[in-house]
Amino acid sequence: MNPLHLVEMAARSVGRSEALIELGLSWTVETRPYISGTRGLARWLGTTDKVVRETVGPTGGYSALKFLWTKTRGASSPLVEEREQMEIRFHSNTRTQNRSTSPKDLSAPMSPLGDLALEEKMKKIMEGNAVDSARIGDRAREVLVNGMKTLSRLTELSRTNELGQILTALDPGLDLWAEIEGEKPGSVALEPLGRRAWHLAVLCGLEDVILSVADIEDLTGLSKRGAQVLLARMTKANPLLVATVRQGRSIAYEIRWASNYRMAGDWYEDTSLRDEIRKGRAARDREIQATSARRGTPAGYLAYRLSTASPKRDEYLAGNPLPAGADGVWKALVEAGDEMALYEHLRAQEAEAGPVPSTPKALVEKTAERLPAQEPAEAAVISQEKLAAMRKRIVAESYR
Repeated sequence: MNPLHLVEMAARSVGRSEALIELGLSWTVETRPYISGTRGLARWLGTTDKVVRETVGPTGGYSALKFLWTKTRGASSPLVEEREQMEIRFHSNTRTQNRSTSPKDLSAPMSPLGDLALEEKMKKIMEGNAVDSARIGDRAREVLVNGMKTLSRLTELSRTNELGQILTALDPGLDLWAEIEGEKPGSVALEPLGRRAWHLAVLCGLEDVILSVADIEDLTGLSKRGAQVLLARMTKANPLLVATVRQGRSIAYEIRWASNYRMAGDWYEDTSLRDEIRKGRAARDREIQATSARRGTPAGYLAYRLSTASPKRDEYLAGNPLPAGADGVWKALVEAGDEMALYEHLRAQEAEAGPVPSTPKALVEKTAERLPAQEPAEAAVISQEKLAAMRKRIVAESYR
């Protein structure tokens, strides 16, 4: 992957709390380019498919904040192939190389020339962003520049080295950064920090930092109250993460990202395997997809329309009443409104009838086999005298 794209994403999100979802989607497709589909993107970001659809732009267009370019939005369909068509990519403003290739001068530059090239590229990315703006304090700017330097070295997802583990720990879909809906899984040892904390961790490069409330406001774009709530949530979720530091008459906070979530940290906890919440979402997605696929069949669609699961069931039955001579079993099933019972009954009838032939020839042959053979009618024998009498009568009638 191109680490400068990670730097650019972070730089463009400084002071913009409204960019959080677009930043998360950009980060996901950059670090895991194989992720596609509305539900797949939502699961890896840790949000809902509705939020993803509302965030990405139109087909062939950009999202509202220009973080994303949409190749295709996909389609609402019972077919998996059609549902998984949503494809998006990060829209870079620096015209760097394709996101799947990493510039040679960025892969662990060992010479002064390599360092110079890296600094020039980073400077170009951060020009015009909040990094060089007077609205961001000196301490926040220093933290941000150091964080960008760390991000510029992250070239691959791996748990075998520290840099790879940093990038793995910054996966927005991990339980660590989740916004829990409902009951917390029992396997999650600590409370999640949330997506706002993930944004701050990205800007810090998962480094230990000292920041004031005002610095956090500058970096994240949160209000003073929002920054205080974020610090309180982080402190409650992990008591070792945030410590109060008094500097003269002011108070700052030491946020120990590296000490807690990096391999060399003093209180390191392996968070890269914590994805129980994502697995739960994946299980729910599979159930939804299975239901959609079933309702995409003739039997499944009719069972849904006639079941209590359909909000328009009464309206449909009013327009399509069951015939008076309908089968009693079928009437009872429709009255009960159990979708699965209706579906299984229809599927049993389909299995009994057999597959539909590709041509009507088989049906014609089958019908011919079932009809009883008919004996040819014997030719009626009429005498000439009878025929003459009939002609005479017809002629007489015509002259009356």
